[in-house]
Amino acid sequence: MVISRDHPYFPRELNIPNYIPNSSSIVELLGIFFGLAAVVLLGTWVYTTRRKFPITDRLKLCWFVMCGFIHLILEGYFSLFHASLAGKSSYLAQMWKEYGKGDSRYITSETFIVCMESITAFIDGPLCFLTAAAFLSRRPSPYRYVLQLSVSLCQLYGDTLYYLTEIKEGFKNGEMWHPLHFWFYFVFLNAFWIIIPLIMILQAVRNLVEAQSKLDPNDSSKQRKKAF
Repeated sequence: MVISRDHPYFPRELNIPNYIPNSSSIVELLGIFFGLAAVVLLGTWVYTTRRKFPITDRLKLCWFVMCGFIHLILEGYFSLFHASLAGKSSYLAQMWKEYGKGDSRYITSETFIVCMESITAFIDGPLCFLTAAAFLSRRPSPYRYVLQLSVSLCQLYGDTLYYLTEIKEGFKNGEMWHPLHFWFYFVFLNAFWIIIPLIMILQAVRNLVEAQSKLDPNDSSKQRKKAF
C-alpha cells in the first residue's frame, strides 16, 4: 500500500493511501456538475409549469427533485466507494477529491461522514423523490406534507451535525477562510441544506396544523353527539 503526504488536504500531516491527483480541472468538474444541475432544474420547472403548478410549488418541486439526484447519485457514490476515492479517477471520485479540499473527512472516510452520507443517500434520496411524486400525482397524496416534513427534518438534522462536528474539531479538516474551499464548498454549498429545509419544515407544519384545526371541531361535535 502506497502512503502519500503529497496531497492538498488538511491537516497537512495526513497519510492518504494510494492518493492520485485529479486529472480534470476545477472548471471541468464544477462546470459538469452545475450544468447537469441546471438541466434537472430546468426540466422540472418546465414540467411543473405545463402542469400549471403555483410558482411556490414549482420551486419546491425543483428542490426535492434536485436533492433526490444529488443524494442518490453523488452521495450514494461516496457511501459505496469512500474507502477507495483517493486512488480513483472517475468523475464522481474527482468531484469528492475536489470537495475534500474543504473537508478532508471525505477523503479519510471519517466514521461520522460515512454514516451521515449513507443515511442521506439511501433514506433522504428516495424520500425526496417520494415527496415530489406525492405533490405531482394527479390527485395529490394526503401524505405529501408529512413526507415534506420528514425529509426536511432529516436534511436539517444531518447538515446541522455536519457543521457542528467540524466546529467542535476546530475546523482542522480544511483551510479556514480559503475563498473557494472554506467559504464556497464548506459554508455556502452546505447552507442550502440548512435554510431551505427550515422553510420546508415551517410550510409543512403550517399546512398540517391548518388541516388538524379543521378536523378538531368535527371530532368534538361527533363526540358530543355520541354522548347524547
